[in-house]
Amino acid sequence: MKMKIVNNYFFVVLLSILFMSCGDDTPATPETKVHLKFIPTFNGQPLSIDSVYTNSFGQQLRIENVQFYLSNIYAHNGADSTMLKQAFLFTLLEPKTLSLNVSPQTFSSLSFGVGVPGNLNKNVDPSQYANSNPLSVQGSNGMFWYWNTGYIFVKVEGRYELTGTPNAPLMDSYAYHLGDDPLYRVLHFNTGSVSLAEGDARTFNIEVAIDSVFNRPADPVDLSIDNLTHTTSNFPLAERITNNFVSAFHLQ
Repeated sequence: MKMKIVNNYFFVVLLSILFMSCGDDTPATPETKVHLKFIPTFNGQPLSIDSVYTNSFGQQLRIENVQFYLSNIYAHNGADSTMLKQAFLFTLLEPKTLSLNVSPQTFSSLSFGVGVPGNLNKNVDPSQYANSNPLSVQGSNGMFWYWNTGYIFVKVEGRYELTGTPNAPLMDSYAYHLGDDPLYRVLHFNTGSVSLAEGDARTFNIEVAIDSVFNRPADPVDLSIDNLTHTTSNFPLAERITNNFVSAFHLQ
């Protein structure tokens, strides 16, 4: 009787080992990915916080902070669209590649919003989101206006001086904090036909030419007068800087 019990016990253990082995041998489904690599530049060269740049008015400036939201990132194939990501927050001086898990598909263009769309922007409590969400209190990293009940879409900050004298100290500061529903912009990029099978990956390099913020030919910025906006405090300037900023994105 005891021998039978022992044999049954070892039989159960053997079955468990066999089932575990089968489970370990099951291959994982390979991930299909789209990588969006954002490359910050100034006058075609890599952007650096240690560099002093010159604008269209001969004024010298340094870039100290650039942050912005991307939202509603879509892949498009004709009339069909697939959302790849709802929102993401970039600090451009710490360049990141946004890696997106996607289903196998074919698409011919990508689009995303710069900023936060109206349905997510106003009258929203950021504490409703998990800390890992870029729209949460922690995830927004200071990009939410409690006094204005909305998100800051874009921040561009730094220092400047007006004389253009080489090695002159940059004593004055500029700050562009842009965020209101009318400033939300959607950008579209033609990628050509892209077909992703299971396990495929594709990287898209997107240049962000920060010199466009200051030197866009259609609307150059004179830092002697255009150096501060928190949107409602100077909406015309906020709109100008927004238009300049979104012109900075180029699919390479």
